[in-house]
Amino acid sequence: MMRQLTILFCLLLPTLSQAQIDFKDIDGKWQEEYREEKKGKEIDFKDTLRIEIRTDGFMMIRHTIGATLTGEAVIEGKEIRLHGADYTIADYSRKKLVLKGDAWIHHFRKADEFSSSPVKKVIPDVEEGKKDISLSTLKGKWTIYKKTDPQFNHTKFYLKSIDFKEDKGNGTYLAGVTFNNSDSVYVTDAFVYIKGTDFIISSDDETFKAKVLKSDGNELLLENGSIHYFLKQFGKKE
Repeated sequence: MMRQLTILFCLLLPTLSQAQIDFKDIDGKWQEEYREEKKGKEIDFKDTLRIEIRTDGFMMIRHTIGATLTGEAVIEGKEIRLHGADYTIADYSRKKLVLKGDAWIHHFRKADEFSSSPVKKVIPDVEEGKKDISLSTLKGKWTIYKKTDPQFNHTKFYLKSIDFKEDKGNGTYLAGVTFNNSDSVYVTDAFVYIKGTDFIISSDDETFKAKVLKSDGNELLLENGSIHYFLKQFGKKE
């Protein structure tokens, strides 16, 4: 009988080890406490990782230095993914979370509020480039694939996409524009005014002002105060 129980337990081990983790198991705010190499050696780091996870699957990944990612995450087994940021959930409880990334193992502690720490004013990924604002370069739908905001919050509305439709002359374009926050999305028809590097979206509901840092047909990069928006035309035929 004992032998039968042992065999049964061994057969169940793969199922138990691959049990599905749910968002409610790891929801809350998590702040990175220390970081290890894959071999277990603890390392120094400055780009403290902060993660917020909601029970409905919304997730925010924010580095002290670098990009902020937000959106609907996916959990499959022990794998969690958000916009190309892939992690393996190595361990978790109500007070700790351990995620394995491509290079590092990140150890988090539960936080009521994220502790403050200095944010670099210059975003390292931001590089200015060619600024071609002709309709032949801009026409079509541009979608945010990354944004950085040192003062990110869930209620603030952010630019989500711009669909340039028609050149009205003198640097004025007719466009469909989408804005969103963590809970809602709204779409509006608008005029986009571009003069030099000044970039203004004007509609009945919204006025959005930014600077064009790059527009080369492959990437559109906008600076809106301390926020940087990175846009691409996904599915565009070369």
